[in-house]
Amino acid sequence: MPTTYTPSQMAAGGIDMTYQGIDTAAKITASRALILRADGFSFVARYLVPETLWKALTKQEADGIRNAGLALMLCWEMGGDDIKQGAPKGAEHGRRARELAEGMGVPAGTCIYFAADYDVPQADFTSVEQYMIAAQTALGSRYVAGLYGPLGIVDFLAKRGSVKRLWQCVAWSDHFSEAATVRQYAWQGDARAKAVAARIGVDVDLNATETLTGMWGIPVPQDGYDEDDGGATYEPQSGAAAQPWYAEAMAWAKANGIINDGRPNDSLTRAEMATIMQRMDKRVEEKIKRALSEDDSLGGLIAD
Repeated sequence: MPTTYTPSQMAAGGIDMTYQGIDTAAKITASRALILRADGFSFVARYLVPETLWKALTKQEADGIRNAGLALMLCWEMGGDDIKQGAPKGAEHGRRARELAEGMGVPAGTCIYFAADYDVPQADFTSVEQYMIAAQTALGSRYVAGLYGPLGIVDFLAKRGSVKRLWQCVAWSDHFSEAATVRQYAWQGDARAKAVAARIGVDVDLNATETLTGMWGIPVPQDGYDEDDGGATYEPQSGAAAQPWYAEAMAWAKANGIINDGRPNDSLTRAEMATIMQRMDKRVEEKIKRALSEDDSLGGLIAD
């Protein structure tokens, strides 16, 4: 059973709570992304793997996440312990990850995390390091190879200086590594992760980071909001990630049952308009009935 951490333990472990995010194997639709952004999350981690795998990120999904104002972390994982196979496997995976990233329009400078998703024994440390070096060589100067893994291998690679971006997983970790740039702190079985999962309908793990640098950032506005812009790796100056002008309204409409999708830029049909108007009419009617039952003067309705 993975370890989970309380907020006080996170603070004691040096966790900077500025940026909160989730990771998941499930698809994050545009509507789910809008809910996450409205709830204060800043990033989502998803799998950059061949689309033949069920957990694969697609370009459409990536656009929906980023257009909602969330930065996107990329993780390569075919098998949880493939990484122990050393340099040959690292070269193969690095090449395939680069091809996928380039095909999806991921900008230069983005970090791709390669997963060591098992309790890495010390005997595997050198092989893992060789894998990571070969993966970085295959990525070339365009992308950065990061590692997702437990405490032991994170600290080893940090001391060796062979990997710059380290994402510590909650499993097989009994305390936080000072070297980790991203920390997963609550597994999907944790009550806090379950609460988030209940909001968007898919299992998630919770993460925290001090910086969004290296993630695939939101589209860059050019003469107003430009959904087709490729974006850039996220280099935050201060505060939370920016968001498109409609994000808050879309999340509100979704949460209140007025719309049931996340297609902010699609045309509205007469059928959809009629449905939205009916839902709004019912919502107003319910408010009036509730207000009348509470206060004949309608003060309740006006205050609401």
